[in-house]
Amino acid sequence: MKKLYTLLSFFLLVKIGSANTVITAVNNNGKWKNNSTWDLNRKPQNGDTVVIPIGMTVKIDNNINLSSATVYVKVGGTLELDGGKLKINDNSVVLVYNGASIIAHGSNSEQIQIGSTIKYKGSHGMIAGPAIADASTGTSPNGFKPTGLGALPVHFSGFNVAVQNKNVLVEWATASESNSAYFEIQRSENGSDWNTIATVHAAGNSSEVKTYSYTDYSVSTAIVYYRVKEVDIDGRFIMTAIRSAKMQLENSAGATEIKISSGGNSNVYLHFSSTVQGNVSIKLVSLSGQVIYNTTVSNPVGQKIINVNSNIKGVYVVAVSNGLGVQQAGKIIL
Repeated sequence: MKKLYTLLSFFLLVKIGSANTVITAVNNNGKWKNNSTWDLNRKPQNGDTVVIPIGMTVKIDNNINLSSATVYVKVGGTLELDGGKLKINDNSVVLVYNGASIIAHGSNSEQIQIGSTIKYKGSHGMIAGPAIADASTGTSPNGFKPTGLGALPVHFSGFNVAVQNKNVLVEWATASESNSAYFEIQRSENGSDWNTIATVHAAGNSSEVKTYSYTDYSVSTAIVYYRVKEVDIDGRFIMTAIRSAKMQLENSAGATEIKISSGGNSNVYLHFSSTVQGNVSIKLVSLSGQVIYNTTVSNPVGQKIINVNSNIKGVYVVAVSNGLGVQQAGKIIL
């Protein structure tokens, strides 16, 4: 990873590293306006660091007006303006990393606006990274300027916590890593004051899915919060979103929550908030009702990554059931 950055780029990286919440696109070709596009199941808002990972495309097909919000948009994949506009305030930043791009369909109405300045118009072609736009850069077609930023050091593809008796299982996965050094597991009892409770070595460099886990034993607080901080060898870092664990879930009847998402890489991500006893059936079903993929897992808890045929593309329904009262279904895009 390059060691020389402009003073502006370094300042922005520090600023982005300290943003309150990281929100990551998890549905390929998802629309910015849809909650299901994002891992937090909500649209980006003030203070967010918005991450579009490698291999992911997020589309804007309407007017996204965040003109009173400060957001930090980090494009590792593709941001596509499909007849829409993105308006963010003067303190916001859009970073396009090496190999990433912003594309449109050739219309002047397709715009990215920071403050009162239009930084990009669809009629001006594609923005190829590495590039940056903020309040100090020019007006389209010169709204983005080249920068020394390389690729994102790590692309998180999953992060979840699950209750196991009095313990909390913390699990995360990466789709790729570049010069990653280690991960810090951080815990909070109020969601604002954080302590690092463990460090886990990272893979360093990888272009395939890597999974990690850590168990926080004998947790006595009713609700605890967790996040993972990745630090690369140059000291740059990124944060995951925040996840909470309610310790009473393990002993509450029918309390298991199941989250279903896709990573745009032939993987289906399932998260079980507590242990489901027995065998659990997982089916991938087409919209016409055809079962495309079927597997069974025993006593699942935490994050499970199911790899399906890489030739399968489109919209599918994932159905999860144990035949004993646990039943969940969710729509994904592969």
